[in-house]
Amino acid sequence: MIILLLIFLIAFLIGASLASFAGCVAWRFANNVPQTIPRSFCENCGHALCFWQLIPVVGYLLQGGRCAFCKHKIPGHETLIEIVFGLFCGRIFLLHPDSPNLLTLFLSAWLLFLAWTDALKFCVPAASLYGGGALLLLCRIDALAQRNAIDWCFFLLLFCLMRLFEQKQMFGAADTFVCLILSVLFGIQNFCFLLFLSCCLIILHYAFFHQKMLPFIPFILCSYLFFGCFFPQVINV
Repeated sequence: MIILLLIFLIAFLIGASLASFAGCVAWRFANNVPQTIPRSFCENCGHALCFWQLIPVVGYLLQGGRCAFCKHKIPGHETLIEIVFGLFCGRIFLLHPDSPNLLTLFLSAWLLFLAWTDALKFCVPAASLYGGGALLLLCRIDALAQRNAIDWCFFLLLFCLMRLFEQKQMFGAADTFVCLILSVLFGIQNFCFLLFLSCCLIILHYAFFHQKMLPFIPFILCSYLFFGCFFPQVINV
């Protein structure tokens, strides 16, 4: 029990750290700030952050949810994402403590970064999008070899439908690419579950907030995390 708890805590820290890093990189991309310099700073006062302020979740709690320098309120949703992603990674490592699925971890981090940038700027970096997708397919080249003619027909139909939606400005090119990658990795049935839940979440969001322009990848990520926590066999790659 102690060993499993230790594994969970380490996995939680890894997941929370990945979420914190993804949020930082996504914010810099959305605001056209160089990725390497300057060092991490408060978005309100511009003061460079100390090392303890950069610790995921802990830094937020130690500061009481406000910047230690200017007392400006720190967005709580960023810490919430760190907690959720930390719990998700803990779940992944607990399922297979002897040989955790690192490919699933990479896929999760890739989706998180794309979802964050999509939510902030309604676009994603092309290098991260296509580079990460190509690496995922390369790591699971065996999955491509196992697909039959029906699967490939489905992929082609999905591509044509989403391209049609792109022309009507209902989806973006990044949405199409992410959906194709996930359909290949998860298979037709599991991807349909994921897509159905994503669409339901969008409908619910629109019903409450009446926002017409919505980034799609964040809803895919939410569905992915839901299945990963409660039905991990759906997103098993």
